[in-house]
Amino acid sequence: MRRTRVLSYALNPPLEAEDGDRVATNLDLVLRLLDDAEKYDPNFVCFPEFILQLRYRRDGLSRDEVAQPIPGAATDAVAEKAAELGSYVFLPMIQRDGDDLRNAATFIGPTGEIVGIAHKFAPTIGEMNDGTKPGEDVKVWKTEFGRVGACICWDGRYPELGVRFAEKGANLVFHPTTAKSYQHFETWAKYYGYHVVACDKTEARTLTPTGTRLGEITGHMGTPSVNLGDDASAGVSFAIVNTDCGSYGRYQNRETVNAIRERYGGDIAFHELPEVGNIVVESLTDDCSIEDLEAEFEMETMLDYEERTRKRVFEESEQSPLLPPRE
Repeated sequence: MRRTRVLSYALNPPLEAEDGDRVATNLDLVLRLLDDAEKYDPNFVCFPEFILQLRYRRDGLSRDEVAQPIPGAATDAVAEKAAELGSYVFLPMIQRDGDDLRNAATFIGPTGEIVGIAHKFAPTIGEMNDGTKPGEDVKVWKTEFGRVGACICWDGRYPELGVRFAEKGANLVFHPTTAKSYQHFETWAKYYGYHVVACDKTEARTLTPTGTRLGEITGHMGTPSVNLGDDASAGVSFAIVNTDCGSYGRYQNRETVNAIRERYGGDIAFHELPEVGNIVVESLTDDCSIEDLEAEFEMETMLDYEERTRKRVFEESEQSPLLPPRE
């Protein structure tokens, strides 16, 4: 079992900045919220897409003019707060990467180190017209709470990325965005057995492999929030999840389920999802992880079973309309 405390701030910055410096203004808001985060004792904190440079009205600055390096003064300041908090933090920002721009989410560790950087795989055409380059490598980082990855905004439109995270063994995927769509992530979570944390500037939620939405906030009346002054506010989404789980085919594992029940009893929970034909298996003990169960009972994830089927299809027919098997 891996109890994981996830905190998202749906930060909506002010439309105007008195000093005209939106990076400095937004960084100050992020740092103030990281002070607020102490009361939640989080393991992870997430903010919306490019929160460091989220646009003000009529300031006239381009992406190129507000881009920041990684590492840099902003990431250094957030890293210091992350270390004080003892939490992982995703800081989304427009990154200056040599001569290029990137839509990035900087992944900062609980001791203040930069663990890695996730780049948006599918920038909008407008972003690319402004010089933003697409990300090329789906990364997951190993933490004490499982393997963690991130995709950004428009990336969610591409279901193959959900598969890529599953191939990498992700347990928790963060999705900073400025949009509000999330239903596709419910499918990713159910199909592939990982949690998805979606956070934009007014809404946030954690989507579980069992189809539950936790800590959901929508920016309407009753949303728990932090009033930051000057028309800036942040909705607060907090959830505790167990990232030690996986998604498996019900039919393929029908005998395995009973064998696990006989061996481990109440230490393992089963959640049937008839709408997708899966069963989510969840470890409730520190003595046996899902990886232990997979090794002991030769359990096959739904992703692996689908891939095995795909390979057999292509052995039988070279004209299949399915995507070809991965190499």
